[in-house]
Amino acid sequence: MLVEEYLLTHYWLPLFLLPLGFGMAISNERTRRLIGVGLLILISLAIISYPERLDSTNEGWSLHLILTMIGPITALLFGIWFALFSGPIPVAPLPRGMRPFGFALMILSLAWLCWMIFESRPTIEGTSNPWWQHLVSSLLTSMIIIAGFGAAFVLVMGDERNKESVIMSIISIGSFLLLIYLLAEGSSTDDPVFWRSSSWGVLGDLGGMLFGGGLAVVLFVTFVWFGEKRMGAPEEVEPLTKDESERVKEILKENLEGVA
Repeated sequence: MLVEEYLLTHYWLPLFLLPLGFGMAISNERTRRLIGVGLLILISLAIISYPERLDSTNEGWSLHLILTMIGPITALLFGIWFALFSGPIPVAPLPRGMRPFGFALMILSLAWLCWMIFESRPTIEGTSNPWWQHLVSSLLTSMIIIAGFGAAFVLVMGDERNKESVIMSIISIGSFLLLIYLLAEGSSTDDPVFWRSSSWGVLGDLGGMLFGGGLAVVLFVTFVWFGEKRMGAPEEVEPLTKDESERVKEILKENLEGVA
């Protein structure tokens, strides 16, 4: 089998089907959810059974980079999940005792990533991954922009959101300082010249983010507009009966108990 056929069946096709698998896996319908889970399993098997050496192609290097990032990304996602859903939310909260554990996982993820940046760049048999510096530069630049805009947005649009604004400002400033340090001093495994060289590729990533994000917003607004246009004006809703009002009060009381 040609290398191009390996890349199609073990890299590009699984990458193309991955969003479909995730979307179906979180569906409310049991049948679609099972199909989505099965599709994700098949995608994982196709990627794991990649028949060529990972350092033989650019796609293999990118796949190696994704695999090395599974650990810190998983710790970060579970940390965010535990920290958010064990907090003061009205619907299906997790036990409050899991909140510190969630923050600990997020700190672990950050420490893990910093260790990889400064001390242990991903390698295959002593050969450093050529995409690593580009990934780190793009990640830090994205965090600077997203967290900075997020801090400004919640401060302007939110009500008493100073705490959230401060946290996102710290993330943005911290990412900026870390990126400047890497460009000026480098790391124990890479000279700052290579970091500065890889930072130019970030411009392409930012352009892609702006184009993709703008296109996504345009498509979303277009589909919503078409959907609302086809639905027509909604019918008048009758007021709640006494029994329905009592049932709503019971549901709110059950879900808001213990939430401060």
